Amino acid sequence: MTLAFHMMPLVGTILLLASRRVSLLSAGIAGMALALVTMVAPMLMAQPSAAPVLGLAAVKAGEGAWLAWHAMSIIAAGLLFHRAFEARGTRTAAVAQENRRRAVFVACFLVGPFAESVTGFGVGLVVALAMLRSLGLPPVQSAALGLFSQVLAAWGAMGVGSRVGAELIGVSFTELGTASALLMAIVLPCLLPVFWGLIQSSGLRSSLSERATDVVLLLCLAGLIWLTNRFVAPELGGGLATAILLLLVEGPRLLRSGTGIRQLAERLWPYGLLIAGLMATRLLPPLSEWTGQWLVLDPFGGLAPLALLRHPATWLVLIAGILLAGLPGAEAGKVVRGALRAALVPMAATLVFVEFATFMAASGGAAMFGNAWREVAGRFAVLASPVFGAAAGMLTGSNTASNALMMHIQLSLAAESGLPSILIAAVQTVAGSICTMLTPGRIVLAAGLVGLERSEGAIYRRALPIGLATILALLAVIVAMTGFKAGGLV
Repeated sequence: MTLAFHMMPLVGTILLLASRRVSLLSAGIAGMALALVTMVAPMLMAQPSAAPVLGLAAVKAGEGAWLAWHAMSIIAAGLLFHRAFEARGTRTAAVAQENRRRAVFVACFLVGPFAESVTGFGVGLVVALAMLRSLGLPPVQSAALGLFSQVLAAWGAMGVGSRVGAELIGVSFTELGTASALLMAIVLPCLLPVFWGLIQSSGLRSSLSERATDVVLLLCLAGLIWLTNRFVAPELGGGLATAILLLLVEGPRLLRSGTGIRQLAERLWPYGLLIAGLMATRLLPPLSEWTGQWLVLDPFGGLAPLALLRHPATWLVLIAGILLAGLPGAEAGKVVRGALRAALVPMAATLVFVEFATFMAASGGAAMFGNAWREVAGRFAVLASPVFGAAAGMLTGSNTASNALMMHIQLSLAAESGLPSILIAAVQTVAGSICTMLTPGRIVLAAGLVGLERSEGAIYRRALPIGLATILALLAVIVAMTGFKAGGLV
């Protein structure tokens, strides 16, 4: 089949979204259906019997649904946790006016990324928006700002996606994690103009000294991530780095007020319990060994096994149950039903787009496109590497799926250009991971958490510059490295 035929799903979906006449979910359903056709049609033409083809299609659909369920369960459980947190009246107290700007920075670049690093699956977005909503910011801006919680998604869920990427290309997790951390020292500061623009549109101002402090803090964060990846453990890169910086930034203020620490603990103990439980089940022997071996679901023989005792959804539901236990039965039931209703659309969007990506990969369309692009662009084909990574992250909503879909294509681009393969692998990991924040499921979830309906387009318009800034920063790195290579410096 021709390249045009295999690219119909992606092009069709983009055109539908650009028309603004259909919802994200409807566009995704159309794209998924086209992707299924491009996968099945060549196989049906190659053999007379339809049964094997339909059987393979069913297996691929099952694999996509299984990959999607990891995130879908988090969406439902995260909304339940969030609604239960609010129903108990444990909202974060309003922050003093003079501290609002700092609180927004802390929520976006420290607390949210910390929660995402130790849990993954968008939990950082739930945590960040819980803080941002209490600051009295406009809902659309709050939703867009909350997406900054995903900037360390390369280390989300203890770096699962990056580990998969490293395994795919035969390098160590430490090598890929360290290379990705070096890129973050360039990417993170480049995201700040978008951040400053969003908070300014929210009514907050930034002095020159505050902006300089922001730059220094993000460079320190990138340095801590690199040190952790290089000398401690890459799976702790995001969580440990953000935790250290958070203590340095907020610790002195809290120590000056003992009541502040006590009140903070009383309000945020559910989040503390969530993070502590997830870290303990991963890092604390022998609990980590036991939870990694018991109640592990693996229906597809090694494809993303799910350890129930370690999975964030399990802990989110458990703590939500504790929060709801003190409420009257009718009120608790209302909270549960409301959370499930709110979760239906983002869960459906996640399922549809992951199935879309699974069918595209199985049809060979993605690989065909990479080969065609390399033939057209030659050694300059590698300049599209950040775009390919970002597109895969946006499409799948998972840095694991993004790496699985694109990593081998990216390596072929690296070979054509002569650049180090580990550099392009890191570009893929960083671009694909950060741009998962722009996946439909994340956008719809953000809209639901701030109480907006049918406002996904407005959130997209404000959040899209985050992805564009990431792509441009990584493109600058590739151009610079290409220039150094041409000059014989690498």
